[in-house]
Amino acid sequence: MISSNSVLFTIICVFGFQAIVFSGLILLKKPRRLGNTFLALLIFFYALIPINIVVVNVLKDYDLLYVFRYIQMEMLYGIGPCLYFYTKCITTPSFRFKRKHFIHFVPFLLEFIFYRTAIYRIGSDGLYLDEMPVASYVYLTEQWLGVISILIYSFISLSILIKYRDRLKEYYSKIEHLSYRWLRIPILFFAGYFIYWKILTEIDRFVFDRSLREYYFLPNFVMLSMVTCWLGFKAYIQKEREVIQLKPFEKKSTSSPIEKDEKFLAELKQLMEQKKPHLNPELNLSTLADLLDIKPKELSYKINQNCKKNFYDLVNSYRVETFKARLQSSGAEKMSLLGHAFESGFNSKSTFNHIFKKFTELTPSQYLKKLKNTSE
Repeated sequence: MISSNSVLFTIICVFGFQAIVFSGLILLKKPRRLGNTFLALLIFFYALIPINIVVVNVLKDYDLLYVFRYIQMEMLYGIGPCLYFYTKCITTPSFRFKRKHFIHFVPFLLEFIFYRTAIYRIGSDGLYLDEMPVASYVYLTEQWLGVISILIYSFISLSILIKYRDRLKEYYSKIEHLSYRWLRIPILFFAGYFIYWKILTEIDRFVFDRSLREYYFLPNFVMLSMVTCWLGFKAYIQKEREVIQLKPFEKKSTSSPIEKDEKFLAELKQLMEQKKPHLNPELNLSTLADLLDIKPKELSYKINQNCKKNFYDLVNSYRVETFKARLQSSGAEKMSLLGHAFESGFNSKSTFNHIFKKFTELTPSQYLKKLKNTSE
């Protein structure tokens, strides 16, 4: 056990219970969506972990620790499935939770039952003995398997989000509001946190004989409660939007090299240079297909085969060239770099900086400095 700290306990409880409040608000958020149910449960399970620590230590101070062994609240095996099904809900409009999907929550049910057994009670108490009983190793194994479960589901969920983002680039020139980029940070944080936490505690137990617990134990759970609260707030304020049906276009296989469609490339270049549809931040594949009088699926295929880029990169490459041209025009210094970027079709500073460096290997300010040095 660790020494009680009323200040840190209070901070953990404030952020932990606030996260639980956010999970309730997300659950009740309208319109009601299946994804919100899994997201609410995910935040709830995260919030239980730091609150669980406060409860066990408060009961210890009142010599009621035996009571806690019957009400253990940490539910590691519920985190992974909730994250996975939330990700499925926000990336696949046709997804429906079916009876067969309950198998993912069987470990969660077994975990709940395990916490009500004598093996858990003996095992958890035995962690603090000089010679741990067999039950303690069972308990530690159960905990490590829970962490592995979280890591596996986190990896799968992250790969789903990345594939979804890549499919978005076949349809849209602006994907920030559609790609759920905000979710990737907490996925990586929590996945890293659990493995870091388990490794840290094991090192402390085997190398330092638990002499460092007082320095890292509660501060870590303060951090966890704060990040969980942030996740709950961020998730609650996210605007509800319809899930977009995205199907990756089939790539036509051929054994011989594909000749470029020069007529298509000429029409595309003429359109982009004369009508400049890329200046519209909301430009999507369907709009460009209408301008070229071609079906969206065929247009996507032609862009990929002839330009060796997806729709997203093609449009943004024209925006970058427009931005570069604006900087060389007379009176360019009267507008800021961001102003020129917005006039070129970008509508996000972070996206503009990322795209510009991707195509030029320079930041906008570095490019401007290089441009001035060249002209002198």
